[in-house]
Amino acid sequence: MKESTKPNIVLIMTDQCRREALDYMPNLQKLAAKGTCFTNAYTPAPLCQPARVSIITGLLPHQTGICGNGAEPVRDEIRLQTYPNLLRENGYETAMIGKHHFIDSYGKFRDITNDGSVIGGYGFDTVVQVLDDGENQSNSDDYTHFLEKHGLLEMFGSVSVNPNHGDNFFNHIFEEPYTAEHFIYESGTDFISRCEFKKPLYFQWSFIGPHPPLWHPGDLTIKPEDVFLPIDAPDTKDCRTRRAHYLQKCAIIDGYIGKMLELFKKKGQYENTVFIFTSDHGDNLGDHGIWDKRCFYEGSVGVPLILAGPGIPRDTMMNGNKKCRALVSLLDLYPTVLELAGVKTAEDGRRFGRDLLPVMQERRGSSHKAVISELGTGVMIRTPGWKMIYDPQQGGVQYLFNLISDPQECGNLAGNPLYSRAAHDLTAQILDNRIRMSQYTHERDQNRIQKLHII
Repeated sequence: MKESTKPNIVLIMTDQCRREALDYMPNLQKLAAKGTCFTNAYTPAPLCQPARVSIITGLLPHQTGICGNGAEPVRDEIRLQTYPNLLRENGYETAMIGKHHFIDSYGKFRDITNDGSVIGGYGFDTVVQVLDDGENQSNSDDYTHFLEKHGLLEMFGSVSVNPNHGDNFFNHIFEEPYTAEHFIYESGTDFISRCEFKKPLYFQWSFIGPHPPLWHPGDLTIKPEDVFLPIDAPDTKDCRTRRAHYLQKCAIIDGYIGKMLELFKKKGQYENTVFIFTSDHGDNLGDHGIWDKRCFYEGSVGVPLILAGPGIPRDTMMNGNKKCRALVSLLDLYPTVLELAGVKTAEDGRRFGRDLLPVMQERRGSSHKAVISELGTGVMIRTPGWKMIYDPQQGGVQYLFNLISDPQECGNLAGNPLYSRAAHDLTAQILDNRIRMSQYTHERDQNRIQKLHII
């Protein structure tokens, strides 16, 4: 593919955003109407650092060695094979603005802007780094330097973002333009405004919300009575209020996204740009009594995923977005982005992901029969009808759900002898996938090994 015909690719990411949030994000709904929206997309890990490293490397956490937050940076040989690096090697300008979490800095009291060249080594020409609110009160980033420049850093550092500390959890200390989210928005629009598009662009624009704290500027415009209801948990006033503020953060981010899309139109680049929207993972938001991610319930492990732009199918008969129900993984972004950019790579059986273009075109055999997600020593496998969570450190099969009869995951069938066959088959699939992605035969020994008979 000639460089002049290659599309720009923009990955817009949020942190801890559930699928249901799309119903409260009208600009993303308009974007989805021009492309494909996946209703069964899953993160490779329901936690920030392992998920984000897996997305850009195309490898599961057990392959990257990043199985939780606080892990050491990924090995050089893996880092050099990120898809942003491959794009850059093939003529793309690359930029990352916002949260990356490829390196964990929680509680380390350091200035992460000193890591600019290190993060650039993941494949980015331009880097602007922003940490989660709270994490940037013990560390410095580009946002805190911005606050310092405006004489606001001391005020920011004096406020607790602990969810148990009253109204500060909801009411942001600053109005726009001094919030971190607005800083990410302005940094992104400044970059695009200055970009001359002499090369095709890969732009990773990553917000920190709606990750807690649930504070935001302005009034709460989403009514608690209008939020989606908790699953397998009491429907309380506190739950609805928290969900409303969470969705307010999503709505604010959606407003920024809408302005960015208009900027691409103004620059004359909209029609030549593939836009991808997703989140690193979801949030249980009180479902099953859990206020966190870090587990494999749908609210936590399921993510929104939208692709729109040149070459992306849409439902022309219904004059709206194409709803794709295929099981997909955010690991699929690795081969998809490279295919969109016309970057050819050698077939690699270690990578779980599949190009999403044939999936969106509904070609036979193009989608996954099952998707995998990992965290710590736990593994989730999700098939069209079943979900199982296996953790050898906790004794094996921990959860087993029949998603056809129990889509809300309220009846755990693990240990029930009536379903032992299903658990056995799913465990075998996990083992098959783990061996396939971790072991391979060197070509020289291929024929010799296949002829061996072990008695």
